[in-house]
Amino acid sequence: MKIANCYNCGAQECIFYAEENGFSLVKCSSCGLLYVQERPDDKEIDQAHKQGKHSGLKDLEVTGVFSDQKIAKYLVVLEDVFKGELGDNKTWLDIGCGHGEFIVAVQQYSQGKVSVRGTEPNVHKQKSAQERGLNVGFFDIQTHEDKYDVISLLNVYSHLPDPPAFLKSLKTLLNAGGELVLQTGDTADFTAEEHYRPFDLPDHLSFASERIVTDILSRSGFAILSISKYPYVPFSPKAIVKEIVKALLPQYESRIKYYAKWNRYSQTDMYIRARMIS
Repeated sequence: MKIANCYNCGAQECIFYAEENGFSLVKCSSCGLLYVQERPDDKEIDQAHKQGKHSGLKDLEVTGVFSDQKIAKYLVVLEDVFKGELGDNKTWLDIGCGHGEFIVAVQQYSQGKVSVRGTEPNVHKQKSAQERGLNVGFFDIQTHEDKYDVISLLNVYSHLPDPPAFLKSLKTLLNAGGELVLQTGDTADFTAEEHYRPFDLPDHLSFASERIVTDILSRSGFAILSISKYPYVPFSPKAIVKEIVKALLPQYESRIKYYAKWNRYSQTDMYIRARMIS
């Protein structure tokens, strides 16, 4: 196990936030970042990402399956983020591309005019993407020599042991004026009672906010171009029905509480577009 401090501001002071699967999530007393304080070491994290299985009180399986529904969602996001101005003949790298749904969406949105490749550590997801004819493999970001016009990271940020260092390292892979498209949650300002569960610890190592992520990008030499937010539905269908019933309770305070929670969830799935400026 490795003891972690806040990667955003470097503070060591923190307060207990929640516990799950044998791991404690704490909140930085200075900037509010949520992070796993005693986390697996880097080698164990790398191995877990490759196999799609994270160890805790219970093993956490995270491989999943290819989803056509994700492609439809990503096409909406691409239109919101780029507004038809994706351009032709761009090169694109999707880091942590999973089964390749976002790659398919970029290809469809660009009508095949953008050359997209993906890197994915999970060997099972790699195989799934390759069986669909997608240009997906795995390589070391630190030694990779190719450059790209756009790099995307969807549902990657919260899995990184040191996001600021990782984001800064991506600059060596971008052409001049290159862009990042980064997706993560905006939930660090939630109370522990408000935050959706499960946290999926220790697969997720931190939960940030719009303020924290944009500050890190700015410090790393990126200019924020746009921020788009979408609903995040963290519940199973059965749990959704349960929450709706609670929201319809006759007690006025209960209705206010649950309406407020759903309103907050409607703005937590965050896509940030940023351009490298230095």
